[in-house]
Amino acid sequence: MKPIDLFLLLGVGLPVVAAIVVVAARRGAFRRDEFPHERRRAGALVALGVTLAATTILPAFSLGRPIDPARLSLPSILALQQLLLVFLIGWWLLAGRPEAAEFLALTAPDPRREVRTGLVVGLAGWGLTVAAGLVVLGVLRFAGMDEVRPIPPLVRWLASQPLASRLVLILAAMTVEEVFFRSFLQRRLGAVPASILFLVSHGGYGDPLYFVGLLAITAILAATFEKTGSVLAPMVAHGTFDAVQLLLVLPSAVRAIPG
Repeated sequence: MKPIDLFLLLGVGLPVVAAIVVVAARRGAFRRDEFPHERRRAGALVALGVTLAATTILPAFSLGRPIDPARLSLPSILALQQLLLVFLIGWWLLAGRPEAAEFLALTAPDPRREVRTGLVVGLAGWGLTVAAGLVVLGVLRFAGMDEVRPIPPLVRWLASQPLASRLVLILAAMTVEEVFFRSFLQRRLGAVPASILFLVSHGGYGDPLYFVGLLAITAILAATFEKTGSVLAPMVAHGTFDAVQLLLVLPSAVRAIPG
């Protein structure tokens, strides 16, 4: 970790997320978690603050920074999901091992219906993303800034990876990210704070305009979770969206737009 990143994490990120966690705790956001004693609760809240600082606040400061594709690897790209998974396991253990299906919000009266809903939502998310992109392009053209933007290095790198690697990325994102941001955060902090944290956690993509499309699908995923109360539909929707992006759209875009 670079000195500037360490400073941003410890000097900016940790105080910000500490304030978020403390305020949320005082408002009863974590009342659903029945810790055996207060020391475990305190430890879990500290772990949450550190996790949020490392996986959401720190990437936000990376927005717009140049990315060296030569330093990228599949494990480094999956660092976010690995940290989130470790945190979820730690919180679950500290909370006294609650029933896993409830903790992960996996329970659904009709799982097949949730899967079908997720497929429809994921495809609709792409429609909304395209619509949002067209609006932005229209605004840029009106402002005289309609030149073709280069594809961000990270996005180009992702599109160039072997099929197996892209499938691993899709599976990791749709499961771990949805369980953390929807099952865990959204049920405790609310849809808006969880969605904002989800957005800033993807700051490493290095292109502010990327967030136009990301904002659209994030809103849809949050609304789907609020509607169904189960993470299954958002999980499938997230996977569908990423599959269209990584398997179809991005490889075509990379071939069409020179580096």
